[in-house]
Amino acid sequence: MADKLRFITYLSPGIPVQLFETIMHYLEEVTGKQTYLIHESRWSGPPLDREDPFTANEADIGFMCSPGFLRLVQEKKEVELCQAAPVYNHVRGEQKPVYFSDVITVNDDSGTKQEFKEFTDLKGFSFAFNEPMSLSGTLIVLGELKKRGYNSTFFGNTLQSGSHRNSIKMVLDRKADIAAIDSNTLHYYLQEHPEGKDKIKVLTSFGPLPIHPIVFNKKLPAELKKKITDALLDLHNKPEWMNKLREYNIFKFTAVDMSHYDMEINLLDAVKNLKIAAAYY
Repeated sequence: MADKLRFITYLSPGIPVQLFETIMHYLEEVTGKQTYLIHESRWSGPPLDREDPFTANEADIGFMCSPGFLRLVQEKKEVELCQAAPVYNHVRGEQKPVYFSDVITVNDDSGTKQEFKEFTDLKGFSFAFNEPMSLSGTLIVLGELKKRGYNSTFFGNTLQSGSHRNSIKMVLDRKADIAAIDSNTLHYYLQEHPEGKDKIKVLTSFGPLPIHPIVFNKKLPAELKKKITDALLDLHNKPEWMNKLREYNIFKFTAVDMSHYDMEINLLDAVKNLKIAAAYY
């Protein structure tokens, strides 16, 4: 571990793996250590039935969805928050380390499909979600349903897609009426498929939600963790690197601590007895 840094990302392909490679290359330059990246696309964080790579000492730095990170913290695993987080460009983001859950449907001008104007219009329609423990794909939706006195039976049918990108495809293919999508994933998808801008309609956005954390293996030396954190917070002063990150809709890193995830901890508690049952698509 002294001569190399082992990275793992659970956020691709929804977020381009090249973004994490760029961050990795920057930190290689800063630390003078060789870096390697594990790309795990099956889950948005370490799965329940496997030892996590930090406790197993197989990874030093990770990018994952926050529910998985909070579970590891609660279970007192060998993981801690890197106190630097990316700030993405978003019309409602207010230059904070947040993102949103965009509820999408097909933009149908034919008049053959019911017009959705507000959330309650979605009652009885089919809903695609990526996975049960996704903050933007599932948990925030359950929270919004609970606020309105509903549960997951609000939807006529629920389908687990396996990823945000699959959920987008299910809506476009009319295999689901609506889906809740990570706003950054939707941004990247439309960047790759500009024709989708005319086909996809965002009905509403839930949030802001705390951005996906960067996490450390606790076993990393304290001085190395500080060096990495400081380097990320100083990235906006490195034009050659920031120009690369702007290609991925990031314009700076900012300081965060565990209080940034209080909203999510409260949400997880509020929906802990709500489940979303679905056939896996």
